[in-house]
Amino acid sequence: MKNVNITILAFVILVFAEPLKSQELHRLTIASAVDLAKKHNTSVRNAVYDMDIARQQVIETTAQGLPQISAKISYNNNIDLPVTLVPAIMFNPNAAAGEFIELKFGTKHNASFNFQVSQLIFNGSYIVGLQTAKTFKQLSERNFQRSENEVVLTVTQTYNTILFAQKNRLILKNNLEDITKTLYESSKIFEAGLMEETNVDQFKLNKSMVENAIKSLDRQIDIQYDLLKIQAGIDIKDSIIITDSLDLVFNNSNASNAMLQSFDISKNIDYQLMRTQEEISKQQVNLEKSTLLPSLNGFYSHTQSGQSDEFNYFNKSQKWFPSNIIGASLVIPITTSGGAISRIKQAELSLRKTQNNISLLEQNLTLGVNGARNKLINDYETYLTQKENVALAEKIYKRNLEKFKQGLISSTELTQVNTQFYNSQATLYSAMLNVLNAKAEMDKILGNNL
Repeated sequence: MKNVNITILAFVILVFAEPLKSQELHRLTIASAVDLAKKHNTSVRNAVYDMDIARQQVIETTAQGLPQISAKISYNNNIDLPVTLVPAIMFNPNAAAGEFIELKFGTKHNASFNFQVSQLIFNGSYIVGLQTAKTFKQLSERNFQRSENEVVLTVTQTYNTILFAQKNRLILKNNLEDITKTLYESSKIFEAGLMEETNVDQFKLNKSMVENAIKSLDRQIDIQYDLLKIQAGIDIKDSIIITDSLDLVFNNSNASNAMLQSFDISKNIDYQLMRTQEEISKQQVNLEKSTLLPSLNGFYSHTQSGQSDEFNYFNKSQKWFPSNIIGASLVIPITTSGGAISRIKQAELSLRKTQNNISLLEQNLTLGVNGARNKLINDYETYLTQKENVALAEKIYKRNLEKFKQGLISSTELTQVNTQFYNSQATLYSAMLNVLNAKAEMDKILGNNL
C-alpha cells in the first residue's frame, strides 16, 4: 500500500511539475517593463513582421529588373506518329485522281533542352515601382516606431496606475489602523461609561467601509497587473512584482523640462508618417505617367534538340541539333483612349488630398501641443497646491484627534477630519499620476523617447 501511494504521488508530481515550473516571477521597474513590451508585445512584433515584409518586397521588386534565367527540358514519346495524307500523283504520275498516300513524319522519340536569358533594358514603371517599394519600407519602419510609442505609452500609464493604486491602498491601510486604534480606545472609554455607544458604532461603521474599500481596490490592482502582463508580453499565468515607487517615478520624470521644450514638428511620428504618405502619392503620379513610356526587353535563347526512333539519348552517337536566338522587343504605347490620362489625374487629386491632410495635421499638432503643455502645467500646479494641503490636513487631523480624546468633539466630527486628511493624500497621489500621464502625452507629441 505504501508503494502504491508513492507511485501515485510521483505521478502527480510529474503531471503538475511542468506547469508549475513554467510559471515565472518578474520583478519589474518601469524601465524593464517598457523593454519587455518593446520585445514581446504583440502589436510591436506584428510591426516588425511588417518591416520584414516590406524589405522582402523591395528585394522582389529589384529582382524584376535583374537578368531572368530559365531552363527547360522536354521529352515526347510519339506512340503513334501522326499520319498525313498527300496526293498520290506527287509520287506516281499514273495514280488515279483522288488517290492519296499515307505518310508518317517525325521520329518516335523527341527530346530538347532550352536555356533562356531575358533582361529588362528599360521600363519606367519598374524604376518608379522600385522607388515606391523603398518608400513603403520607410513607411513600415515609421509605423513600427508609432506602434512602439503607443505600446510604451500604455505600459507606462498602466505601471503608473498600479503605483497610484498601491499608494491608495497604503492610505486605506493607514486609515484602517487609525480607525481600529480609535475604535479600541473608544470602546474602553464607553465601557468606563464616559462615551456614548453611538460614537463606538460610528467607528465600527467606518472600519467596515474601509475594509470593503481595501478589498475592492485589491481586485482593481489584480486587473491592472493582468493588463500590464498583456501589454508587456508576459504570460498571464506568470507573476509580477512592481519594484519602483510612485515617488521615485515622479521625481525622475523631469516634467519641468517638457513644459519648456519647444515643438519641432518634424520629430512627431504622425507628421513623419503623413510626409511619407505624401511621397508615396507623388510616386503614384509618376507611376501612372510612366505607363506612357516605351518598354524595352532583350533576350537570348539556346536550344538543343534530338530526334530518334530509338531511346538512345545517353549514347554518344546521338545527334543534337543546336538553335541560338538573340532578340529584343520594344513596346510603344500609342493610345489608351484617355484611360491613362484619367488615372494620372486621379493620382494627382489623391496627392492634393494628402497635402491638405498634412496642412490640417500641422494645425492640429500645434493646437495639441499647446493643449498638452497647458494640461501638464495645470496638473503640476495642482500637485504643488495639494502637497501643501496634505500638510495642513494632517495638522488639522492631529489637533482634532487630541480634542476627541479630551471629549471636546464628537466621533462624527473626528471622522470628517480623518476623511479629509486621507482624501487629501489620495488627491495628492492622483495629482502626481495626472502629471505623469500628461508628461507622457507631451513626450509623445514632442517626439521624445518615452
